[in-house]
Amino acid sequence: MPKKPTITSEILEESEALERLIGTRERATLHDVLIEDIDPNPFNPRQDFAVDDLVASMKEHGFIGALDGRLVGGRVQLGYGSRRLLAAKKAGIERLPVYLHDDWDDQQMLVIALVENVQREDLTPLQEATSVGQMHQNLGWSVREIAKRTGKPKSWVQDALALFKAPEDVKAMVKERPDSIRQARFIARLPEERDRKQLVEKVLARELTTAQVVEVVQAVEKGQNVEEAVASLLSPPVVSPAAPPSTFEAGAVEPPVAALAEAEREGPPAVARRAAVPAEEKLLDPRPILRAVRDQLRQIDAEHLGTLEPRRGWGIRKLLEEIIAEATALRDRLPRPD
Repeated sequence: MPKKPTITSEILEESEALERLIGTRERATLHDVLIEDIDPNPFNPRQDFAVDDLVASMKEHGFIGALDGRLVGGRVQLGYGSRRLLAAKKAGIERLPVYLHDDWDDQQMLVIALVENVQREDLTPLQEATSVGQMHQNLGWSVREIAKRTGKPKSWVQDALALFKAPEDVKAMVKERPDSIRQARFIARLPEERDRKQLVEKVLARELTTAQVVEVVQAVEKGQNVEEAVASLLSPPVVSPAAPPSTFEAGAVEPPVAALAEAEREGPPAVARRAAVPAEEKLLDPRPILRAVRDQLRQIDAEHLGTLEPRRGWGIRKLLEEIIAEATALRDRLPRPD
């Protein structure tokens, strides 16, 4: 092996999840390795990477930090950093600093590859689901263990695992509409393809919210068919007009004529008109939620967004596009004024 290089304090910060896996590197040895002798992690399910921005950075600043791997058959296999390896090759860099771990076996290499993948912000939901599914199947990890190892919320892991196990028609829906992963988790529970197809079509057309999909699936599981469940959910409630309250005194046989005439001119008082609104409609009034979302968005410093690194900015852009899509779908459901 070539001599060890001198590494400055400019060590690239890895994610917390990877740091927990790699540890302190106390038992690893640092080597300066010819890039042609380095291979990516063979257990990494993802091999397509966009590296143009990283190549430009490396040409200007060089390769910052170090990677981790193991020695197999005279060649170095990286535990993580396949994207950086590819970028370094394209940038013309000849050697890379690599910490070699003698105690890394195939199991550890698989764990690192999968945990690295779910930390990336540019993965599609299907790619995330593949990584989570492999953790569950190949490593035997429970939902709780996956959440702990990756630093992801338990609900995120459940959604990803459900998508991994979902039928192909549900996966195709998520591929076409990536923000439908939560709906996919419930649609996948339906065993009949024709039932799933009807819900998939409505989700792609943005005709059903996540809460509505859950209601339909629960209704189908109780014996109702999809058409009836959707129709009963989307049919507007029939509201009977509220009768104006009586204005005559208790004990009177009939109301005074003057009071009736006044009521006919003015119509039901404000209290009566408010009473005509169903209680369900009051509970479903979205305005407080929408105002809260609007106020939260206004707290974001727009000028700061332009200073973010491309990968983080891409993740934020994806979130904003999902918010816009949900808001547009809600707006389009509202009746238009005459």
